[in-house]
Amino acid sequence: MTNAAFDLGEEIELRKLEFKLHTGLWNKFNKVGKVDLSLVNWKSIKYLNVRANKLHTDLKNIPDNSGGLYLFTIKCDIIPGMTEFPVYIGRAQKTATQNLRKRCKEYFQKYSKTNERPLITKMFKYWSKNLFLYYLPLPTNHDIINYEKELINSLLLPFNTEIPDKEIKQATLAFP
Repeated sequence: MTNAAFDLGEEIELRKLEFKLHTGLWNKFNKVGKVDLSLVNWKSIKYLNVRANKLHTDLKNIPDNSGGLYLFTIKCDIIPGMTEFPVYIGRAQKTATQNLRKRCKEYFQKYSKTNERPLITKMFKYWSKNLFLYYLPLPTNHDIINYEKELINSLLLPFNTEIPDKEIKQATLAFP
């Protein structure tokens, strides 16, 4: 093996992600309210600027007067519209000190260069130029909490480490 092949292999290994595609969990998804989660209702923006050293100016379009859900994806333009990988879903409740825009900004400002959340740091280190953010404002904190919980339990995205459902969490820990 050449040094170049070894180096490439090492780089590929560092970027390996595991997706758990379990249709049984998808089928259990409980549409806990009357919110339509169709993709047409989510807004999508490039998360960072071209150099990936600052937040993209489009973040100003995220509402700062509501809470909601957000979804980080890694986008590859080889097959446009087809190669976009969801990697993390989160929530922002609407409180006196928190809102959807503020929470989305915090990921770059707080976690991109620290090891406080190693998987989020990894997301920025390897895919920062390809990060996109989908966001969906929701009317109530109750909806926000319940939909996030259901989506995490159903999708098992690679950077969501906290699984709300005890049985699903135990199952994923038993078979890492």
